[in-house]
Amino acid sequence: MRFNQLLTESQNVHLYHIEEDIIRNGLVGAKSAVNYLNGLVNMMAGSTDAKVRVTVKWDGAPAIVCGKNPLNNKFFVGTKSVFNSKTPKINYNFKDIDRNHPEKALNKKLKYCHRYLSELNIPGVIQGDLMFTPGDLKPERIDNEPFITFTPNTITYAVQKGSKLYDKITKAKVGIVFHTQYEGERISDMNAQFGVDVKGFGESSNVWYDDAYFKDLSGTATFTSDQVRGLKTQIAQIDNLIEEVPMPLWLKLSTNKEFTTYMLQFINKQVRGGKLGGTPKQMMQQFLNYYRDVQAQAKDKLKTDKAKDKRDELVQLMGKTFSDNMQGIQNILAIHNMTIAIKSKLLKQINSVKSTKQFIKTDNGFEVTNPEGYVAIDNDGQAVKLVDRLTFSKQNFNAQKNWAQE
Repeated sequence: MRFNQLLTESQNVHLYHIEEDIIRNGLVGAKSAVNYLNGLVNMMAGSTDAKVRVTVKWDGAPAIVCGKNPLNNKFFVGTKSVFNSKTPKINYNFKDIDRNHPEKALNKKLKYCHRYLSELNIPGVIQGDLMFTPGDLKPERIDNEPFITFTPNTITYAVQKGSKLYDKITKAKVGIVFHTQYEGERISDMNAQFGVDVKGFGESSNVWYDDAYFKDLSGTATFTSDQVRGLKTQIAQIDNLIEEVPMPLWLKLSTNKEFTTYMLQFINKQVRGGKLGGTPKQMMQQFLNYYRDVQAQAKDKLKTDKAKDKRDELVQLMGKTFSDNMQGIQNILAIHNMTIAIKSKLLKQINSVKSTKQFIKTDNGFEVTNPEGYVAIDNDGQAVKLVDRLTFSKQNFNAQKNWAQE
C-alpha cells in the first residue's frame, strides 16, 4: 500500500509530524504511522533489512539548493525559491544573487555558498541546511571546556577543541549538511528524494559538509530484545485500536476541513503552551472549547446576522459530530497520543548518540538540548518528521529568527 505523498509539488518544502498525519489523513495516516513505528523499531533493533531509514534534522538556516542545472550544466546556488513556478531565482553568479536576493544577510550567505560550494564535485541538484559562513563561528567556554560554536537557527552546536571535527570546522568557510537530492530534466519539475550520497563530492578545506543519515557508531542506540518486544506490543495495540474506529468516521473526519484544520491548530497551541496530550476525553472537551472560542472571536468581527448565524451553526455541528461519535473520536485521539508516546521512546534512544554537543542559549548561559529531530524515510522515499514537540517545536514556535527566509 502506498501511503500519502509528503513532498508538496515534487519539491521538498514541508514534512508532517508522524502523529499529525493521523489527524490530517485519517485511516491512511494512522496505518502509515504504524508502518513507520514498526520500521523504526526494527532499525533500532539492528535489523539489516529495516524498511525505514533515519536522517537527522540539523537546525540549519537557510535551506540551500545547489548543483548543476541539467539544462545547461552550469553550477548554481539558491534557496527553495529556485523552484518558483513563475520567477525561479536561480543564481549562476554574484550578479544573479544581487538581483534575486538584495536582502543583506541572505545575499552575503548565498555569495559565500556560491564561491565555496562550487569547489565540490556536486553531480546533480541537492538541498542542505546551511550551518555557518564566515563570522558565524564563535569560541565559547562551556562547563569550563573550550568549544567552537555556531547558531544557524535555534540550536547552538558546539564542537570541542582538540577533536578532528574541530579542526575541519575551524578551517572551513562554509558548513552545510545535505539531506535531499532532486531528479528531473528541468528544475521546475524535479522530484525530491530524501537522503544524499556525498561520497563522491570530493574534498575542499573551505567546506565542511556531511550527509544527514543517522549514524550510531557507538552502538548505544540499539534496543534490547525486551525493549523491542515491549514496543512491538504497544504498536500492535495502536493497530487494533485503528480497526475499532468505524471506517465511515475515519472518512468523515479526514475529509472535514473544519475538524482537520482546527484540530491541528489546537494541537499546535498546546505545543506552544507546553501542554500537549491529556486523556482523549479531556482533549475532546478542550478542543470543543477552543473551537467555540475561535468561532466566537470570528463572529464578533462579522456584520450580518446571516454570517453570525453561520458561525453558531458550525459550533453546533462540531458539537453534534463529537457527541454522536464520542467513542470513535476518543479512540482516534488515543491513537494520536500513543503514537507520540512511542515516538518519544524512540527519540530518547536515538538522542543517546551525539557527534556534537547541542545547546539552547538562555539568559543564564547554555542549556543542553537534543537535535531538532529526525526524518523517517520508507522504501518508497516518503517521509515524516520525528520531533519532540514539547521541547524543540515549542522553542521554534517562540524563537525570533535571525533573518527572513525566502
